[in-house]
Amino acid sequence: MFKKVLYATDLSEKSLAILDALQEFKCLNVEEIVILRVINLTRITGFGGIDIEAYIREIEKETIPRLEEISERIRSMGFAAKPIVPPPAGDPVGEIVKVANKENVDAIVMGSRGRSTIKAILLGSTAEGVVRNSDKPVVVLKGKAFKVFSKIVYAYDFSERCEYVGKFVKFVAKSCNSEVIVAHVLEKGEIIEESKLDEIEQDFRSEGINVEIVVGEGNPSKEIVRIAEKEGATCIFVGRSREGGILGSTADFVIRYSKVPVFVA
Repeated sequence: MFKKVLYATDLSEKSLAILDALQEFKCLNVEEIVILRVINLTRITGFGGIDIEAYIREIEKETIPRLEEISERIRSMGFAAKPIVPPPAGDPVGEIVKVANKENVDAIVMGSRGRSTIKAILLGSTAEGVVRNSDKPVVVLKGKAFKVFSKIVYAYDFSERCEYVGKFVKFVAKSCNSEVIVAHVLEKGEIIEESKLDEIEQDFRSEGINVEIVVGEGNPSKEIVRIAEKEGATCIFVGRSREGGILGSTADFVIRYSKVPVFVA
């Protein structure tokens, strides 16, 4: 299911801090990691007097040896490594999605810096943009993430998208011997459907997965993050949505505020 993944990095300190977490993907039988750094031209668009070709050449010069260093670290973990050289230049979101499709990867792995100001939230992060624009599963790592898949919070709302995400939850749980917490959030006026929750619990147990049902009340985005923190989860699995208000979708919020890695599909 995850033979080949794309690791997108901007070579920042925070982005490189998650590099060691890639070894957590060994239990998923990942064989090859494609390494991508995009030369971000959106930072200089609109500024006059800049020689874009010279700028690209300069960034390429510093990027290629660093990609090879990262490749060696990844190979030392037991994966095949494929750095994308020369690095593409343009909008990071578009280029990441394009390379993911061209390389036919099974998932995209990247970091997130988080967003605290209203302006930054409205603009969104690269990770949020990739989640919205790619059909691939995206794993957003946070900080120095270890034992990423040991305890999963699975955000579940009975939708078809959540059923789809559940296939990944089961695969990861069985491959990595993970505990699973099914988090179901009741919004205002909603009545708990115990029989349906019992069904999903029995379904997971029938496949040998250690599962627990946790029901929260209130705003789904905030409750998912709260439950993950309270239960000591090491990652959150949530479905992507193409819809969302001015501040984004549930997945956007979880990516933004979760302290643990987020898997979006």
